[in-house]
Amino acid sequence: MKNIIKIALLILALFLSFMIYRSVDGLVNFNQQRLVRYAIAAEQLQDVANAQRLYRVYKGEYTDNLDSLKQYLNEGKIYMINRKDSSGYVYDERKRIDVMKSFTIIDTIVSQTSVKDSILGNRSVENFGFVPIEGKNIPIEMYASYVDRVVGTDSTNVQRDHLFKASVSKRAVLAGLGDDYINREMNDETSAVKADEIQVGSDRRPTLEGNWSSEVDRIMKDKRGGLNK
Repeated sequence: MKNIIKIALLILALFLSFMIYRSVDGLVNFNQQRLVRYAIAAEQLQDVANAQRLYRVYKGEYTDNLDSLKQYLNEGKIYMINRKDSSGYVYDERKRIDVMKSFTIIDTIVSQTSVKDSILGNRSVENFGFVPIEGKNIPIEMYASYVDRVVGTDSTNVQRDHLFKASVSKRAVLAGLGDDYINREMNDETSAVKADEIQVGSDRRPTLEGNWSSEVDRIMKDKRGGLNK
């Protein structure tokens, strides 16, 4: 009887050890995969933000239409211009003296390149506007608008702030990695993305910054370095 109990306890101990190992191993794997997926999402969002930045220079505003942005990405051109900073004396009519002024001399157009090449390089345009995860393309949501605000005390001095945001659901990016792990990550205040969405830009203030941590930036940098080797 004692031998049976010993064997049963040994089997139970082995089972518990296996369950603990599987739990720890699962958490380690989740932590690795979540950062890789965040980096994939951040890279796609940065591509959209870079395209929007150039689109605004061309059109004077951002767009919330993916087809319009993609058309500009495929057809748009940008010019590399030679600029020189210089300085010299210029006569100031108000002061009636020569004063030193700094200015920029636009010399010549050095070269022309496509918007697509400047943003994507050798990467395919196929996934632009989407986050590719495990064979699925998660669509990136885009928002574009503007806010007029009075600067100073003069009510006629109005400045227009252009707003843009691109975002993707954090839960959708993590899908398939285990509901328990995902639920914990969604409520983790130390997460590399402290929000329900992974996003770049804002619908409240003019910015094109992302809301992910430097750890995600490092993974993106390492990935790009590997592709360039």
